[in-house]
Amino acid sequence: MTKAAQTSEEAVNGDRPADRITQGLLRLNTAMRNRAWNWAEGAGLTPTQGEILVLLMQRRTALRLNDIARETALTAATTSDAVSTLEEKGLVEKRRATDDRRALAVKLTARGRTAAKRAAQWPGFVSGALGSLRDEEQTALYSGLFKLIRELEIQGTMPAHRMCGTCRWFETGATAEAGTARRGARAATKATKATAASPAFRCTTLSQPLDRSSLRLDCLAYEAADVATQARHWKILKQA
Repeated sequence: MTKAAQTSEEAVNGDRPADRITQGLLRLNTAMRNRAWNWAEGAGLTPTQGEILVLLMQRRTALRLNDIARETALTAATTSDAVSTLEEKGLVEKRRATDDRRALAVKLTARGRTAAKRAAQWPGFVSGALGSLRDEEQTALYSGLFKLIRELEIQGTMPAHRMCGTCRWFETGATAEAGTARRGARAATKATKATAASPAFRCTTLSQPLDRSSLRLDCLAYEAADVATQARHWKILKQA
């Protein structure tokens, strides 16, 4: 490669690993956006509407409009329009929130659950490609993405996730190892293998060991830890 060509290539993609990763994520986003629109057009929906259906399916409960807007990083107006369209199509219905009868919550209908299951399948082309990576490559990639998402949360540029590390049930280090040991020698042996390449992590409510590849980005058992605990966990996770 000539010096001029190298300079031009670096101008486009950057000369730092962070720049090249960003370019890679942007190209992946383009592919995913195109696939999302292709699916949505065939289903008579928009990608935003499909995303809301999948969110409601994953939460397994009715959500208020402001909760949907926060989780999807959409404006209140866009969320309201998308939900109204889904309601007209018979895919969702609005009802009074159980914790506040003055507020409305959105839930899936039977047709909506079917549509949500189909909507959750379109990213499968990425999962298929990831299957070609070695196990250690998948673990490293997921660990990096997990940390990137958390860092963007801290910066306030991404909605908060119900993820390990910010949950009150998450344990690290000696505390997690002690909890594992109490479950007996057999469970401890299994946990040792699972966490051999990283510090010991454990979910106390699910009573299971965790490693870098099994940390969760979204969990139904999630309960937010206090700010000090989240900061302490993040300091440890950054080094994992």
